[in-house]
Formats: sequence, C-alpha cells, structure tokens
Amino acid sequence: MQNSSRKKSALRRFFDRLGDLYDRQPILFPAGLAVLLALALEMLGRHSPWKGLVFLFTHPVNFLVNALIILTTLAVCRLFKRRNYFLALVSTVWLLLGVANAVVLCFRSTPLGAVDLAILPSAISIIDVYIDKWLIIALCVLLAAGVGALIWAFFRARKFTPGYKRTTAFVLLCAALTALGYGVTVWGKEDERAEIYSNIVDAYNRYGFVYCFGTGAVDRGIDEPDLYSKQAVKGMLRRLDWNDEPAVKPDIVMVQLESFFDVAHLDDVTYEEDPIPVFRHLKDTCASGYLTVPSVGAGTANTEFEVLSGMSLDFFGMGEYPYMTVLQEEACETIATDLKDQGYKAHAVHNNTGTFYVRNKVFAQLGFDTYTSIEFMNGIEYNPIGWAKDKILTGEIVKALNSSDDPQFVFAITVQGHGKYQRGVDSADVEALNVDWADDEEDEDAFAYYLSQLKETDEFIGDLVQALGEREKPAVLVLYGDHLPNFDIGSEQLENGDIFQTEYVIWSNLDLGLKDRNLTAYQLSARVLKALDMDGGIISRYHQKMQGLNGYQDGLRLLEYDVLYGEDYCYGGENPYTASDLRMGLYPITIDGADVKINADGTVTLTVTGENFTQWSRITLDGDEEDTVLNADGSVFAELDEPPESGTQLTVRQRAANKTTSLAESEPYIWP
Repeated sequence: MQNSSRKKSALRRFFDRLGDLYDRQPILFPAGLAVLLALALEMLGRHSPWKGLVFLFTHPVNFLVNALIILTTLAVCRLFKRRNYFLALVSTVWLLLGVANAVVLCFRSTPLGAVDLAILPSAISIIDVYIDKWLIIALCVLLAAGVGALIWAFFRARKFTPGYKRTTAFVLLCAALTALGYGVTVWGKEDERAEIYSNIVDAYNRYGFVYCFGTGAVDRGIDEPDLYSKQAVKGMLRRLDWNDEPAVKPDIVMVQLESFFDVAHLDDVTYEEDPIPVFRHLKDTCASGYLTVPSVGAGTANTEFEVLSGMSLDFFGMGEYPYMTVLQEEACETIATDLKDQGYKAHAVHNNTGTFYVRNKVFAQLGFDTYTSIEFMNGIEYNPIGWAKDKILTGEIVKALNSSDDPQFVFAITVQGHGKYQRGVDSADVEALNVDWADDEEDEDAFAYYLSQLKETDEFIGDLVQALGEREKPAVLVLYGDHLPNFDIGSEQLENGDIFQTEYVIWSNLDLGLKDRNLTAYQLSARVLKALDMDGGIISRYHQKMQGLNGYQDGLRLLEYDVLYGEDYCYGGENPYTASDLRMGLYPITIDGADVKINADGTVTLTVTGENFTQWSRITLDGDEEDTVLNADGSVFAELDEPPESGTQLTVRQRAANKTTSLAESEPYIWP
C-alpha cells in the first residue's frame, strides 16, 4: 500500500510540476506542446517517425499552421477554472484523432476526415468486418473506462482564477496567426490547391493532418463563383439547344461495381485464372474506357453521386460527402429525374443495408421511386467476410424491369467485392488462384481472396447480360467500378498510371454507335443519354454540348452552385425538384391474415401471412416489436405468452439490417 501511495503521489507531483510550468510559461508551454502534438500526429498519420520529421523540414510553413491550429485550441483552455484539466483533455482529443487516423489508414487509402464523423453510424454498422469482436468489446470497455476517468479527473482537478483579458488576447493572437498562416498557404495558389485537393491523400501529405482535418470540418459546399449572376447563368443556358423526344426509350440499367477493376493493369502480379472474362469480353466488344472517379479504396457514395447527378466533387469541400451534407435537405436533378421526365420509372437496388450512407433518405432527394435494399430480398448467400453475394441482384433487377409497362431505369449497387479482404483468406478459392505479387507478398492471400470475389461478380455480370438479352426488349446496360480496392497500390504500379481510374462498359441490344472514350464519373450518364438522343436535364445537357470546350469546368461549377446553393436562376428562380415519395422495397409489405395456435406449454404461436416478408420482417402488436421468424412458405411467426387482445393493431415492420431503423411497415391489421 505504501508503494502504491508513493507512486500515486509521484504521478500527482509530476502533473503538479507540469501545471506549475504552465503557470510560469503560459505562452511557451502550450506553444511547445502544440509543436509536439503536431509532430506526433504527422508521425502517426504517416506510420513513420522519420516521415513525420521529413514533413516538418520539407513543409515548414504548413507544419507551422498545423501547430498554430492546435495552439489556438489549447489557448482557449486558460479561459476555464480547471484549465489544466482542459489542457490535458484537448491534448488527448488531438492524440486520439491521430491514433484514429493511423488505424483508419490500416484499412483504407484515404486518411481520417471530419466527414467521417458524419458517416460514423454507417461505419459502426460494418466495423465487425474490419475488427474482431473481442477487440470491439475491449475498445468499448476502454472507452467506458476513459469516460469514467475523465469524469473523475474533472472533479479532482485544481481550480484557478482565469485571467480573462490576457487569455482572450492570447486566444485572439493565436487565431490571428493561424488565419495569417493559412492565408499564406492559400494566397496565389488556387490552381495548385485545387489539383491537390482533388486527391485527398496528396493533400494530407502536403498540408498535414490537422490542416486538412480542420479544413474538412469547416469547408462545405461550393464557394460562390466570382462571376455568378442571373445573366451569367442565362447566358450559359442560351448555349444549350434541345432535341425532340427520342424515338426509342429502352430500359436502362446502371450497375456500380464495388471495388471492381481489371487486375491485368497491375504490374508484378500473376495469377492462374482470369477473374473477369465476361467483363473483358464486354470491353473488347462494347463501348468502354477509363473512368476517373473521386476516391480510392473507399468513398463509394461520392462516385455514385457524380454518376447520378453529373456534378463534379472537385468544387465541393475537402473530402465532403454531399449525401451527408447538402442532399440531406436539397433535392436535385439526376439521371433518375431526367428519365422520369421521359416517362420512366426509377428504381435503386443494393444488396446491403438500406441505411448505409443514409441512402434510404438520400435516394428520395435524387428522385428514385423505389429502393430495394437487402432487407427486402430473400435467398441471399454470403461470402466469407459476410457481404451478400452479387448474384442476388440479377433477379432483383429483372423484377424492377418487369414491374410495369413503362420504360424502367434501374440503378444497382453491388457489395460483394468490399473489403476487408484479409478477413476472407480462409476461403477455399484462395489457394486455387495461385497468386504471386512481387511487390506485396504479405497481401498475396488477401489479393487472391479479392480475385475470388471479382470472379463471382463477373459471373453475375454474365448472368445479367444474358437475362437482359432474353427479355427481348430494348435495353442499355452500363457497368463501372466505383473505385480501386483497398490495397497499397500506387499509380506507378498501374498500366494506366492513375489510381483514380476504374473502367466502364456500355452494352446494348441497340446500335448506339458509341466508340471507346475515357470519361470522368460525372460525364458518364450524360454520354448514355446522348447516345439515346435524350437531352436529360440542364446538367446533363451541359455535358453533352460543352464537354471539351474552353470554360467547360468554370461553367460546370457555375451551374452546380446555382442548382444546389444559389438562386436557381437556371430554373427560373425556383427548384422544380422535390423529394420523391420513395418506397422502400419494389412492392409494399402487405398482410393477408393472421392466426394463433395454442402450444402444449400454454404459449401461443402467432402466424402472419402476406406478401414481401423477409428475414428482417418483425411482427408488431400495438407498435411493440416481437421476435419474429420467417417461415419457408414466406409467412412469419412470433411466440407469445398469450393471444392478442381484440382490437390489437398488428403490423409487419421491415427492420434495417443494422437494427437501428424501421425502413417500411405494412398497413395495420386489426385483430378480431
């Protein structure tokens, strides 16, 4: 006990001495701490102490701005009576962000950004794919212990009388120096920053973690262009002409392929079997090309946004996800709304939870009529990691195409190729592929597993092409990869020399007259519509008429700002697009009847019959969910202690796979 007491008192004396030093050096102490924290964060983010030091000496101004941002947050601590406590707390928060960034970079190519806090619920729903459950439990215990320690330390912390005038002056001085330093990095470097900011990895390497994380926290949306005015927008519109209604309106299917790319472009890798023979055949026989996408290793929703909306993310804030920002409130034109103006119905299909990237809300803003997520599918098979296999999508896409006599637009998103690939190396298919990767022997098994998933996704593509051909209706199929997989791949290892390029293919049973061409993701939909003599909306028509001309990017930025943040001059001053009445699931959940069976032990089995039930269906009695099981015949049942009372309102609710959200619910059935 005495040794323990001495240790505690020694620790207390240590912190007291730090506190005394803080009192004697109210400026130098936090300044030195800020420099040490900035250096530590760079070392963590670069996974190397040496690389952290290299950043300090090769980009001293940028490093100084990082330290000044931290110093400003530390200076504020002296405004509190428990200033030492808050100094330690703020320092700990910065270190935790640095550790989180280091961990994130173990699983994906892009560093931690402020936007990741916004998509945290989606990330938590798949965290067990990347981290073992025992480690998740341990982290939760540590988190709880840490919160408890913070509460305990708060009440034990020494109190001081703040010197408000001097401290406020110091805070303002730090903020002013930070703004000045930030200005030095910005002034006269717009083109350089725009180029670097389009590649988040390069931005973090050039400007540092704190700088980029802070920029991402405050930099949202599109800055108003200097020449933005009603006259400028109207002048832009006068350059666009419009076609007559197209003679043919084929069904259009777009499939976004998770982490899909042709590994033949990768140097120093050999494997026994081509994993994508179908896609390769389509590349050889159909219009195709490289597709420049906005992300690497992650960021599916941003590629998706560019393809659907025709808008470039280059003009948005650093690392921004429009799904989590402007599209939470603002509806906009997309290929879905463009085609609906032509008489189409628009459907989204995804073999993953409907709440991921808040698609269950955002797809309404993008104009879709229905969204069939995994919660509305039956007969699902899973890969070794736990992702649904893509072959389930063939039937779901055909169901959507057959849902009415109207021409149909189906936007499908695959998931089978998602990482973390290291979790699937026990798959029996891995050894059969016999992968040899000279540059990355440690990831050979993981890469072999990835190829096994590519192979099955390629088989899904073949099945889908066959299904579309057998329907004997005019159809267009667009296939593209959303981003490269999350391996440590550099541009120098790729035949095409660009980690931001995937590929696309346009198949059709019509003669579209298309030739191979490299595109950006935000140009893809416009090209499809142009091949069909469809104008689409203003953004789409702009791409069709202005692509490749002088001022193309400036005009695109002008239009993007106008339709999302400006005065809607291009629409006559009022946004014509509103959120659709999105239905989750292609068809509604309906109840045909219900009955009870009294069991030998006195309990009751309540069975509900109806349509479109799945394993995620939950019987509710007066709003309270019951543990529910799906029968082989498509009905659902729940075990109850006693039969429902007369007049009980019974529904079947579709619970999200992450168990946090109700996605849909049947009309009430009143128990007799």
